[in-house]
Amino acid sequence: MSTPRGPRGAEAIHAAVLDLLAADGYAALTVEGVARRSGINKTTLYRWWSAKPALVAATFRHAIARDLPVPDTGTLRGDLTALLRSKAAFFADGPGRLAADVLAHTGADAELARLADELLGQHRTHVGEVTGRARARGELAGPVDDALLADLLLGPVWLRAVVTHRALPPADAEALVDTLLTGLRTG
Repeated sequence: MSTPRGPRGAEAIHAAVLDLLAADGYAALTVEGVARRSGINKTTLYRWWSAKPALVAATFRHAIARDLPVPDTGTLRGDLTALLRSKAAFFADGPGRLAADVLAHTGADAELARLADELLGQHRTHVGEVTGRARARGELAGPVDDALLADLLLGPVWLRAVVTHRALPPADAEALVDTLLTGLRTG
């Protein structure tokens, strides 16, 4: 039996977690079920992750690192639009579509609450990288609250993914970025 030390083992584990979350939801997910689905021994999983929340958090960290690189198109508008589109796709069709179910349990589990904080922090870091490059290119003059900008960008994506279960269309991503940039330029 393979171990999660190599990419194949880790990929199988994370794929099993996502498959089981999609099929049955967070409440029904068990480490034993992940072991069966992934073909990795249950004791190996427990050696790496102490409990279900830690395993799920690791899976989302892995998915985000793989699926959400920070774009560098050469312009602030291009970077923000590409970032917003990738986040919308992640929450609509990617592993992020399962996030609402998982994050609904943050009140009952400190590990999942840390994951939610980490995901938001990572998004803010991504926006900060984009605005930092824009400042270096001279596209942004004056102060911009990167955390607030990040929240304004992610809010509509999250609203659509979690509340309406509809993806943010590419045209809406462009319109949202244009509206925010107009506000930044006039503010």
